[in-house]
Amino acid sequence: MTLRHDAAPHPVFRQVVSAIRQKKLLRPDNGVLVAVSGGSDSVCLLMVLHEMRQRAVLPGLDLHVGHVNYGLRGEESEKDEEYVRELGTTLSLPVHVERVHVVPQPGQTVQGQARDARYAFFARVRREYGLTAVATGHTADDQAETVLLWLLRGSGTSGLAGIPVQRGDGIIRPLLDVTRAQVLDYLASRGIVYRTDASNATRVYRRNQIRHEIMPLLRTFNPRIVEGLARAAEILAAEAALLDDLERERWKTVVKDIAPGRVVLQGERLAQEPLGLQRRLIRRALSVVRGSAAGLTFRHVGDILARVVGAGRGGKLDLPGGIVVKRDGALVTVGRSGVEEQASAGANWVTGVPLLIPGAVQLGEEGPRLLALEGCEPVKGRADGRSVLVVDADRLGGPLTVRNWRPGDWFCPSGLQGHRKKLQDFFVDQKVPRTRRAEVPLAVAPAGIVWVVGYRGDERFLAGQATTRVVTLKLVKE
Repeated sequence: MTLRHDAAPHPVFRQVVSAIRQKKLLRPDNGVLVAVSGGSDSVCLLMVLHEMRQRAVLPGLDLHVGHVNYGLRGEESEKDEEYVRELGTTLSLPVHVERVHVVPQPGQTVQGQARDARYAFFARVRREYGLTAVATGHTADDQAETVLLWLLRGSGTSGLAGIPVQRGDGIIRPLLDVTRAQVLDYLASRGIVYRTDASNATRVYRRNQIRHEIMPLLRTFNPRIVEGLARAAEILAAEAALLDDLERERWKTVVKDIAPGRVVLQGERLAQEPLGLQRRLIRRALSVVRGSAAGLTFRHVGDILARVVGAGRGGKLDLPGGIVVKRDGALVTVGRSGVEEQASAGANWVTGVPLLIPGAVQLGEEGPRLLALEGCEPVKGRADGRSVLVVDADRLGGPLTVRNWRPGDWFCPSGLQGHRKKLQDFFVDQKVPRTRRAEVPLAVAPAGIVWVVGYRGDERFLAGQATTRVVTLKLVKE
């Protein structure tokens, strides 16, 4: 493969440089894992970032290449991997490859499973090598197709905002303002070959139907339909962010109590909010109880507002998945069927009690509550890990649970520069009696112990200057 770096900057190069600077996606000396399938978009992204480093636009940029081989296309998949490895060698970049065998599961598409495996792999590589971001090659055409997909489903503002240019977990999309035609022109001007996935031409998948049937039709009405839809998505993304901020503010005034599997809302205050915020707050409550908003429909939310929130002093509604929404006087409770008034850790500490964000766990019948709050709450004194711990949400790797000590547990106590320490040894140093060690609650994420509650936080999860999403953990005595 012959690469030419002596050519004048291409318009795509200038466009991406502008986007990265305006949206503050990257800084010099950042580390980036570039997701490269071998197709035109991802190869263009890698080459532009490499060119930015070569031209000293981002000097010191540490580039890594990530590739996932699903083996779904047989020999073609092997050739894709071979191409990506060769490209990394040509550019003198480290290449990280994951081989994934996708097995169809009930209720899940192969594409969805592949996407989940892909992003999980990227997150692991990013953590392992201490990289700042994962860059994907989504273009303006992908954005336009996504907006149409969500429009066909009857989505609201968040869906119609399309693909975000930057996510809280470090995913960035520097090509989101670049069209696919521009990508191909850039590659041709640089004499760069790329791989072609024949499955992108099939009409089996809805996205491909939009790409090959609907988009050409829309171009007869507006030749710049891609740019138009991408612009609409950018406008709606900004407005969705504004609504998200307003929703978070109103949430604090409407919520009365949160416990595992249960959210209690102040019905009268909720009913006084504008209809759009009522819908958002109900969706948020359902999402907190269920763990995600997946499967929630516009009709579910509408039924809750009409038959429970608007039912005066009473009303009850059973929803799929064992969710019960009921009104008792001025309070509206969203909960799982069979959840008790309070969730006590007690014997459940062995397997772990879910700690939702936002949410709380009662530590014993008369003990304090462990709260997990979005954002950085005002703290009296210093967040030293005894009663308050401020952590980076993107480092957790998944949901939190509260459990007790298990043999072999270890963590990296803050102040020890990331060195591991067995929890048993830590208890000895802290003079915790052997009989009380099983009573010390641990806030645990998939990536490890986050907090030995009341004692010390784990250095790996603490919020820092680069943190974009903060979670505050704190003990509150009733």
